[in-house]
Order: sequence, then C-alpha cells, then structure tokens
Amino acid sequence: MKCKACNTTFIPKYFNQKFCVDNDECLKAFSDYAKITKEKTERKEWSKRKKKMDIEVNNPKYKKFLQDEINKLARMIDNYFEFKCIDCGKDYGKQQDGGHFKSVGSNASLRYNLHNIHSQKSDCNQNGLGGGRERQYFQGLIDRYGLKYAEMVDVELQQKYKYIGLKANEYPDKIKIVRDLIKNFDTYSFETSDKARELLNKLIGIYN
Repeated sequence: MKCKACNTTFIPKYFNQKFCVDNDECLKAFSDYAKITKEKTERKEWSKRKKKMDIEVNNPKYKKFLQDEINKLARMIDNYFEFKCIDCGKDYGKQQDGGHFKSVGSNASLRYNLHNIHSQKSDCNQNGLGGGRERQYFQGLIDRYGLKYAEMVDVELQQKYKYIGLKANEYPDKIKIVRDLIKNFDTYSFETSDKARELLNKLIGIYN
C-alpha cells in the first residue's frame, strides 16, 4: 500500500488505511482526511433523514418536533442566567416548561419566537387557564426585563408577525438548525437573556 501523502510504500495496520502516519505531514493529512470523511458521512446521513422527513413533512408531528426543540432552547437560555419561573418567581420544581406568553392556541404565529417563550413551573403553565396566568406572566416580564420589553412581547410581536411564513418543506432544516444550536449552546457567551433570544431567533431564521 502506498501512502496518499508521501507516496511511500507501507504495511497497513488496519483495513483501508490510506496514510502511513510515520511523520507529522502524513499524520496531519490523515487527520484532515478523517475530518472530511466524517463530515461527508454526517451530511449523507442527514440527507437521508431529511429525505425521509420531507416525504412526511406535512404531518403535524414535525411542527411539534420543532416546537419541542425551540422550547428546550428557551429553557437552556433561562438556565444559563439561573432564572426562576417567569410566572411565580419560584424554583421550577420537578418539571420546567417552555411556557408561551401568547399561547399557541391564541396566537400560533408566535409559537416559535423565543421572546414569547420563557420557562415556567409546570403547574403555572398547565393550570387549565389556556397556557398560563397571563397577568402574572406579564408582571414577570416587567420585573425581569422592564416594561418596554414586556409591551414588545405583548403587542409589537403580534403586530410584526401576523403569520409564520414557514413552508412545509422547511421544517426539517429548521429542526436541524435548532438541534445544532442546542448541541453547541455552550460555545456561546450571552450578555443578557433578551439579547440571547434575539440572536438565536436570527440564527433559526423564522422571524427575520
């Protein structure tokens, strides 16, 4: 077998070995090759998954998949800043929900907007009142971010985003984007929670 880097004949130590790795140049070439091969494999696997998802993309479960991932991202933001329930100000307890200020039922156009999703205790979010105690939630926004931000969430978001504008075949890509953001969350350094939500909204690309 001849090394692809230095063209020297060598005896492979494992199946399909293409580099002799006997010197720094060959070792680096091997490392670069392995990285490129891994990236190609990941793209190929994602392409297969996406193709399968595209076939069923109109299935409502993909909207739920995207919602679940974005809710998780909202919870991660709040945990990063060590916040407590936006509704009651207490610890989350056994279950921490990504709670919508404007519920999906009352305003579906904001269901994926991180400014509209803040962490709540499960019993504050799921209390039979249609998605939370809106008055307490609004006060929690004021206490945490100020009146201007609370009014932006309450009024301006609804005026600016009257519909989502997300096509059915775009859901798989958005799901992947959010999952990548979750995977690489620790690589970000956020100044404030509202700025984190603004940045991540832009990176997801639903609310531009």
